[in-house]
Amino acid sequence: MKEQEHTQAHVDSTVSLPEPLDLPDANLVIRSSDLVKFHVHKSILAMVSPFFKDLLSLPQPSDGEVIEGLPVVQLSEDAELLNCLISMLYPVRPVIPKSYEKVLYLLAACQKYDMVQVQSSIRAEVDRGAFPAPVGIEVFSAYAIARAKGLIPEMEKAARLSLDYPMTFKTLEEGLRSFEGWALRDLAHFRKRCRDTLVTCLAPYLDVLSPSSIWFGCHNAMRSQRYRLPTSGFPPDWLRQLLSQNDNLKLFTHPLTTRSNIRKEYLTAIQNHDSCSSCFEVHAKKGSTFCTELENKMSLALDTVVQSHLLDTEVPEDAPPVLVGKR
Repeated sequence: MKEQEHTQAHVDSTVSLPEPLDLPDANLVIRSSDLVKFHVHKSILAMVSPFFKDLLSLPQPSDGEVIEGLPVVQLSEDAELLNCLISMLYPVRPVIPKSYEKVLYLLAACQKYDMVQVQSSIRAEVDRGAFPAPVGIEVFSAYAIARAKGLIPEMEKAARLSLDYPMTFKTLEEGLRSFEGWALRDLAHFRKRCRDTLVTCLAPYLDVLSPSSIWFGCHNAMRSQRYRLPTSGFPPDWLRQLLSQNDNLKLFTHPLTTRSNIRKEYLTAIQNHDSCSSCFEVHAKKGSTFCTELENKMSLALDTVVQSHLLDTEVPEDAPPVLVGKR
């Protein structure tokens, strides 16, 4: 009996939308998967969604469900998600999702119902910080959800951000539950391609005629016996180590050096090289420009990997097994 009362309470419940939406002229009831009712306007839904425009243009079946004299459309999304979505359809303050995962499901609902402009508005709210964005290692579960839902921009963003963290069982944690099919292996291959591409991208900076030659006057390096040899022209140790960090990196147990962190790592390296006046002089005059060029080169290099990754989701026949570190 109590269970029946509980179910009936859900059936009879109605989410309280902002006051401007509580209008007497609503002509449609949308019901969530958890049986919460939303009173909305057919014209609003038809305006923002070709899906609903076509659906609502069909004749109402004679035995169709009616609540309070209004036709009912049953949806598979829950009340929390529909509350956010419907608030985006009216000129009121939008209901903010509680997490980035909720944002992804909201974007997926927009995609499902062909609400292109609403989806764009949600992405804009994320970009300006009004809606949650992925934080820390939740980028891994964000990638898995975005990939499963076909949310290409969010999939690309999460894949890039995942490079800033180790890809181990510890960092993946509960996010492992979100991965379907080949998604985890695809992300592992993406990581390897990014590492290899970044190594190739930075290799020319170790050559004599590269932009990094501005550092070849390093006093500390010149005092080193090996830099008096005919093979001189190599950058000083601190810069060589910075530019070659990805070469022998343990791929899954360490973050990659990418555009997002190269400037910070550069500043740490030059500060640890504080005994060299020549390098600090170059840093003062050209350090910022040098870092900007590195960032731009690395960003362009990763763009090619991202595009390839998004276009090719098939796993090569000779693909090695995924290794994500120790538990």
